[in-house]
Amino acid sequence: MPEQFTPASGGSASGTGLLDAGLLNPLGHGSRAAELTSDAAWLQGMVDVELALTHALIDARLVPEWMSAVCDALADAGQFNLAAIAAEGRGGGNPVIPLVKHMSAAAEIVRPGASDHIHVGATSQDVLDTAAVVIAHRVTSDVSAQLTAFAATLATLADQHRETVMAGRTLGQQASPTSFGFVAAGWLNAVVGVLERLHTVRRTLPVQLGGAVGNLAVLTEIARLRRPDATPESTVDTALDSFALRLGLALPALSWHTNRMVISDLAATLAAAAGVVGTFALDITVLSRTEIAEVSERLERGDGGSSAMPHKHNPVTAVLITAAAKQIPGLVATLFGSMLAEDQRPSGSWHAEWQSLRMLERLTVSAVTGAASLVERLEISPERMHANLELTDGLVFSERVTTMLAEALGKTTAFDLVQRASEESFATSRPLQVVLSGFLATDGHDDTLRSQIWAAFDVNGDLGQSGAGINRVLERYRAVCAGSTERNAER
Repeated sequence: MPEQFTPASGGSASGTGLLDAGLLNPLGHGSRAAELTSDAAWLQGMVDVELALTHALIDARLVPEWMSAVCDALADAGQFNLAAIAAEGRGGGNPVIPLVKHMSAAAEIVRPGASDHIHVGATSQDVLDTAAVVIAHRVTSDVSAQLTAFAATLATLADQHRETVMAGRTLGQQASPTSFGFVAAGWLNAVVGVLERLHTVRRTLPVQLGGAVGNLAVLTEIARLRRPDATPESTVDTALDSFALRLGLALPALSWHTNRMVISDLAATLAAAAGVVGTFALDITVLSRTEIAEVSERLERGDGGSSAMPHKHNPVTAVLITAAAKQIPGLVATLFGSMLAEDQRPSGSWHAEWQSLRMLERLTVSAVTGAASLVERLEISPERMHANLELTDGLVFSERVTTMLAEALGKTTAFDLVQRASEESFATSRPLQVVLSGFLATDGHDDTLRSQIWAAFDVNGDLGQSGAGINRVLERYRAVCAGSTERNAER
């Protein structure tokens, strides 16, 4: 559900915005973008981190066992006043400070003295960074699942349309023949590459726990005072291991308060995911143009329309995916800029990440969810693809015929000849093969050469290594996505 806000002064649901319903983000509807990244989700993430830390300290025997019941009572973040915590966060510059106060007050109600064992040995950045990683872990899981579904449909299209010949296009113009299956395999290959990166990033997302300057000084001192029977190092290690294990995250060698590669790697991978589906969507907008009409988006009645033109059948999902992908580079720039983090805890760089990362995650989830839906609703027109191949009177086969002629005439002579013939064909609206055949006859070449070149204009002619390329991509898809399906099932 979209998150709700209470404005500081007045307003109504129909007026000044009590509700963020996603009015300007239509692509987000139908995805889990808001659910995964809302203020409520972040609050729950921070509560989960605080309680995982307390449980870890119980495991290390630094906090009494009875705190486990207190943690259970505090587990639902819905009991805390989100609006109040958000407003109070202004005073300290982050929401963790008021959250700890609210959790401590609630803990005291459950059992007097319990607040002493909340937020022990941690600093605000530890909690917010780890909550960001908890959110990222869930986001990357959803992105992975959506991309896996997207890839499955692309794999089917690549296999089914191996022989569906269409015009390949470069720089906006027809170039040489290809197949729709090969085009789909290109999309699929990019998706599989992103899935591999997602698996790596998700598996290595780490907790953050370092204390004020990253050296765990407070936790080490507490371990020395409360566990004289063990070395402080072993006690802290037990707490760290438990903390990471309870959250299902990796344990870093050192705190990463100013080493923001965790965030930049995540940002780069999410941006790649959005870029890949954005490229697919942009291709669909081109292929669905009235003048091309080789692919279209199957829409429900009333969808894809215009407020002014009753005839319109707009590729709305593809347009919105493209729009989402176009917004992401600026967000990534902010996140990479935040890698410049001074001292042991930065001023401003860390804070600049919060909204940028959330928007990046939202847009990526929306885009990949939209792509997984769109690809299932594509309508492919082999007939239109065939018709478009004939638009240029054979010019689309110029590369193929040049290659054949080069064997007899030499590469330079063949290229010049076909170039002259192409210009004549375009100027006179005569088929290229007719013009070229005439040029060859004029130049004194025999009928054998002229008859051979006609084979170059066969619509169903050789497409090079398209079939082998499709096979390689499908093999890679099966290897990567079989493991992805198993991981999703385990979750």
